[in-house]
Amino acid sequence: MKLSYSSINTYETCPAKYKFQYEDRLPTTGSPALSFGDVLHRTLHRFHNRPVPVAPSLDEMFEMLDGEWSGDGYRDPSEERLYHDHARQILTEYHRVNADSFRIPAALEFRFTVEVDGIQLSGMIDRMDRIPGGGYEIIDYKTNRRLPPKDVVDRDLQLSLYYMAAREIWGIQPERLTLYFLLPGQRMTTFRTEADADQLRRRIATVAERIAAGKFDPRQNPLCDWCDFQSVCPLYKHKYEKEKGDPAPRMTELVDEWIALKREDWERYRRLEDLRALINAFCEEHGYRRLFGSDGSAVDRRPVHVTEPDAERIRSILEPLGLWDQVLAVDPKKLSSLIEGRSLPPDVEDALLASREEVRTQYSLYLKDRVRTRR
Repeated sequence: MKLSYSSINTYETCPAKYKFQYEDRLPTTGSPALSFGDVLHRTLHRFHNRPVPVAPSLDEMFEMLDGEWSGDGYRDPSEERLYHDHARQILTEYHRVNADSFRIPAALEFRFTVEVDGIQLSGMIDRMDRIPGGGYEIIDYKTNRRLPPKDVVDRDLQLSLYYMAAREIWGIQPERLTLYFLLPGQRMTTFRTEADADQLRRRIATVAERIAAGKFDPRQNPLCDWCDFQSVCPLYKHKYEKEKGDPAPRMTELVDEWIALKREDWERYRRLEDLRALINAFCEEHGYRRLFGSDGSAVDRRPVHVTEPDAERIRSILEPLGLWDQVLAVDPKKLSSLIEGRSLPPDVEDALLASREEVRTQYSLYLKDRVRTRR
């Protein structure tokens, strides 16, 4: 099996998208963001690809940008001009920060293939620099508008793959792994350890096993609105069929009624929570345990004590009596979440499914409400 950062990331985001893109090879459409990011990467490659440790001038950098520029993916000339002007701004700041400290990279756009437990992993390292005083830093350019939290960078899959590749290809352990966010012009640096590499191997193996087992269920995620494969995705199939003519108008009416009632439930719940807070505050202030309405009905205010059992203390009490096994229990909701998380090897998932007493699948209904999301 051949995998890459992009394919692994795609599978973990949505297994169905992985199938559509890498197995079915369905066509995708271009976008301004993809074209913009590709041009910036190619321009920075030319900026650093020099035989002498002297940075090109800013004007030379602009010439490189124009030489690499492509109008693919832009909706009209005005949008293209906006992106082109933005690229010049980004490169101006990049040149200001990096020109004086320019060094010849140890590696530049290095394409690699390494084998991990029988799986071929391929990728391309944007840049690797020698650190003054010793060691190496791997740098990957990003065109995200916002910086991610530090803990996300510390777990970044792409940097972990580059760390593993550097060890396998060059026999080195990079001291720094850096994501260079070009739009805000900031770098975020992290590192990896042997334990991280072992965890990555298990992660890759799980993805490979699930792909081999044909586990391609769709997964709702924040990128769904921009997915090229909505028309063939089970989550959006009905939407696209309706656009060609509603196949079941009566069912659409029932769905609309269910959505309306669900929204009413949410509104009632929010109002109940507001009233609960006001009633509790009033009772606290005046020392009331019960408030009466106009028809004689009342709202009781009762204390609820929430406690968390100390498992180790309880075990120390019950285990000598042979009673510990009688209080062990599996939380069905947590077990279902673990299985649905799709992070388990397929044989483990199948074993857990088979271990349940009732072998059946039932579905609950949840409202994916565009109106509520926009609030």
